[in-house]
Amino acid sequence: MKKLRLILLFLPNLLVAQAFIEIPIEGTHGKDYSIVNYVDWKGTGFMDAHCGTKSYDGHQGTDFVIESFKSMDSGFAIKAAAAGIVTSIKDGEFDRETSGTVSKNLGNYIAIKHYNTYYTYYAHLKKNSLLVKPGDSVKTGQTIAQVGSSGNSTDPHLHFELWYDSTTLVDPFSGSCGNAQSLWINEPKYDTTFWIWDSGISDDSLSINKLRERQIDSAPFTYNDSGKAFLNLWAHLSGVRKNDELRINWIAPNGNTWFSDSFIVASDFWYYYYWSNINHKNLAPGNWNVHLSRNDTRIISQAFTIDNNLNDHSLLKTGIAKRLYRLNSDDILWLKSQGELFYYALDGRLMDSPNHIASGNLWIVSFTHRNGERISILKSKMPN
Repeated sequence: MKKLRLILLFLPNLLVAQAFIEIPIEGTHGKDYSIVNYVDWKGTGFMDAHCGTKSYDGHQGTDFVIESFKSMDSGFAIKAAAAGIVTSIKDGEFDRETSGTVSKNLGNYIAIKHYNTYYTYYAHLKKNSLLVKPGDSVKTGQTIAQVGSSGNSTDPHLHFELWYDSTTLVDPFSGSCGNAQSLWINEPKYDTTFWIWDSGISDDSLSINKLRERQIDSAPFTYNDSGKAFLNLWAHLSGVRKNDELRINWIAPNGNTWFSDSFIVASDFWYYYYWSNINHKNLAPGNWNVHLSRNDTRIISQAFTIDNNLNDHSLLKTGIAKRLYRLNSDDILWLKSQGELFYYALDGRLMDSPNHIASGNLWIVSFTHRNGERISILKSKMPN
């Protein structure tokens, strides 16, 4: 769909309207979604209606971005911003785009004409999620589709556009570098604060697409010298600003900084993935920590343990994993063999069945044995 690109620096009398649109996505801003990009108000370069950097050159709408493809798969509803008639739709396009190919345009989309000659467009929709067809009447707040990443897209989000008479682009937000009048009934807050979407520690070799998909192993907090060498701290951040310093420190059991690295951020980022890895083979055994700081303020801290006596933790993927709880002062392993349930301490002692299991302190355990003799065991503590 090709449209005339004309960004209004003001609303002439012809286009003046009462506020009439509602938020077109389910959830809460800052928790379920974030507005990452606004309409670009600058002819050369880019600038949002608040004179800020939450846009990019030539951007014609508002991007409501959700956390990940995993979130997308759970189903994220898109709602009609106002009552109207569906004029056109497109469906069937691949909906896990990550390349941002301009020629793929809006991907799957819905267009709605409203009573006051305005049109709204809902783009990059999930394939086969569209619930309306041309000619359908829709009510304000009616679910019409789900968030996807089809067309010219890199991450799952709703690209929302407002046009007058389907020919003239209108920014529905007010701002000191934009329109004086807002067309939102309740205008979403313009948020430039720093916050953390998600973070974790992983022993996988990471890439941005694995993080987008959240294809991340449930990393144990106890590591050994296995065939894998990667140990990553990763973070999904919002509101990282130009000239911010991000610094990571890996702290050895003796309290000394084993490795430190930092860099200066080159631009403002409103949807930002960070990860840093070390080779965890031949590390000193004991309790380690890794810290991520922004401008000398610690934002993430993660503890983990290196135990070189443990067996390869890839055993966790073999399906032998059992549950272990701390019961009083003993670590108890449940081992079910041929229908019988046995309880072992991690030192190998066979124990009587406990009367109850204490809550919290969940562990994951791999246990191998030969002829009734324990030959290897791997434990990894998980958060409550």
